[in-house]
Amino acid sequence: MRKCTKAIRLLLFLAVMMSSGQYLHAQKRDRLITIIRSGMRESMSQPDGSLIFTNLSVVEVIGFSLAGASIKPGQSFEADDDWLTKLRVKVKNISGASISHIRMSFALPEAKFVKDGRRYSMGLSLEYKAGARATPESPELKVISPGDEVELVYLVDSSLPLTQEIANKTGVTSITLLLYGGDVTAFFGDGRIWRGSNLPVGKQ
Repeated sequence: MRKCTKAIRLLLFLAVMMSSGQYLHAQKRDRLITIIRSGMRESMSQPDGSLIFTNLSVVEVIGFSLAGASIKPGQSFEADDDWLTKLRVKVKNISGASISHIRMSFALPEAKFVKDGRRYSMGLSLEYKAGARATPESPELKVISPGDEVELVYLVDSSLPLTQEIANKTGVTSITLLLYGGDVTAFFGDGRIWRGSNLPVGKQ
């Protein structure tokens, strides 16, 4: 009887382990960051509110990484469902002034929802913001001086996990595609705001 009980327990244990392994494996799926052409033009907003269009570049996009491993737009990679919060983008301040905040915007074409009878898609922003923290345990982020390289991260602005926030709004539980149009906003310490688009990644 004791041997039978042990055998049953072993079978139950193996069943739990196999189902857990299958669940974790199911979470790992191919993901893709696709480069698209943005229609936005580079511009600089002055502290007085005036706007001028410019060819000035103030931010260089060095590359993307996930969990410490380099990834490239246009090439699929494997990641779990929480990959968006683990995504990092390294950028460099190539202007001659200090930048306090950089925000990079992406589109999530799979995360569609309807509001007031119109269809929309959710977006995602990765940021570096002086005074903020990349994680609750990390030190406060500093101002980006000319020549500095920093990593843009997902700064939590909701009490819900990002995956849950997307699921609640759209019903989508797993994002596999992220659209990158090179849309970047840089906030200078003197009140100027630069908006760029179609920024290349690395040497692409």
